[in-house]
Formats: sequence, structure tokens, C-alpha cells
Amino acid sequence: PDEVKFKNLTTNFLERDLQKVMPALGLASEPVPLWWTTDFILASPVGTPVEEEKWIVGEFNCSCVGISKCLAAYCKDDTPNACFTDIAPEDLLEAERYGKIMGQKAISIVGGPSFAPVSVASITRVAKDDLGLLSQPAKPKFMGALAQIYVRSQPYGGSDKSSNGHRYDSIPFANGMIKSGMSCQLIHYTHQEHEEFFDVCKKFDFIIVRCNPGQIKADGGDQGKFDDGMRGIRKLGIQVWPSPDVMEFMGAKD
Repeated sequence: PDEVKFKNLTTNFLERDLQKVMPALGLASEPVPLWWTTDFILASPVGTPVEEEKWIVGEFNCSCVGISKCLAAYCKDDTPNACFTDIAPEDLLEAERYGKIMGQKAISIVGGPSFAPVSVASITRVAKDDLGLLSQPAKPKFMGALAQIYVRSQPYGGSDKSSNGHRYDSIPFANGMIKSGMSCQLIHYTHQEHEEFFDVCKKFDFIIVRCNPGQIKADGGDQGKFDDGMRGIRKLGIQVWPSPDVMEFMGAKD
């Protein structure tokens, strides 16, 4: 955002246009996603003065965008045991900075009273451990959960997983919420426990959805049924980041 060459683009988008994005997509009641990207295309002829340049949006993407600084933590054929501690210290610091920004934004959106973390004992624990996750606050300002999907038929549980079963960047996301004074519990969706999962979700103030497109179906579930469940959670006044409707209009959308 501090690059002088793109000052006109950055200033106009952040100060003038950003507030118009969600209404323009028919999502005026939804906040912008916590973690998303936008690709811009320069529409002005070569030689146009910087202050007169016109830019257009080529794509929005909030479809489980990864934190690239955490890529060392996801399993591949040559790194089948990749985990949180494989992230370089300098990359982890940057990832944690992103998480803190998201935590601060999340707490400004949620609003409401304080609660204690909830029991998730009614759903299956999928992950082997929570390596790197900070302790949940004793008196959190708000309760949150980060929802994931482990594809049981695929190596490592899917191409975005660490060796413990969590998505490779889930820990920085959750720690960002915790550092902002909120709880953030890591949970997994299994389609056999659909009702139990959404009963648990109803106990939280917010849900961060980190399920890559196609993975629920790949695990034998129904993406539409999952999305309807999250729409029901949203109707209860619980924040869902991103909600299915936001995903529809901003999930790698040209």
C-alpha cells in the first residue's frame, strides 16, 4: 500500500471504492471477508499520467486464500511430515502479523458480550494435535471457531494440510483471533455429523470457514447442504467469514 507507483490505485480503492464493493455485489448486509485478494488491471493507455490512471477489477478471491508465508507447513510427496514448526521464523512473524490484523478486524465486526469457549465434544476430533496454537483466553471477548475439512480419501487429507490434519495456515488465523482477546477453536466438518457440527456452530459468535472448494464433495459430503447450514448460522446473527453468498460472488470471481 505504500508503493508510490500505485498510490492513485491504492488511495482510490481503500478510501473511496472499498465501501461500495459489497453493495455492488448485492451483499450490503455482509462485511468484506477477513482474508481475500483482488486483482487489478490497468485500463488506461500507455503514457497516461499516474494520477489519471483507470484500473478495473479483474478478479475477487475469498475462496480459502492461503497465507503464502505458511506454505512450508503443508504436506507434499517430498515433505509428507510438514508441520507448523517448518515455517521459517521470519515467515511466521509475517503470518502472525496478518493474523493479528484479521483478529482486530474480526473483533470490530462481531460486537456483543463476553463468553467462555464452548464444548466441541459432540463432534469428532480429526486433528492429531494443535501444534503452535496459543492457549485460549480465560475470559474471551467473543467465541470463535475455525472450520476445516479433512478429505479422508486423499493423501494427507487434501493438498492444503499439515501432517497433523489442520490446514497449513489455520494456526496463524486462530492465533490472530486469540491475540485480539477472542477464543478460536479448531474444528473439522464431517458430513456424517452434519447436524452435530451445526449445533456446535450455533454456540459461537463467529465461524471462519477454511474449506477449499471441492473438498467437502471429495470427502463424500454435499457442498450445498453445508452452505445451507452456514446460511442458517448467518441468519441467527452469527458472523460467517466468508459466508456462502459472499463466496458465490467473491470466490475467485472474474
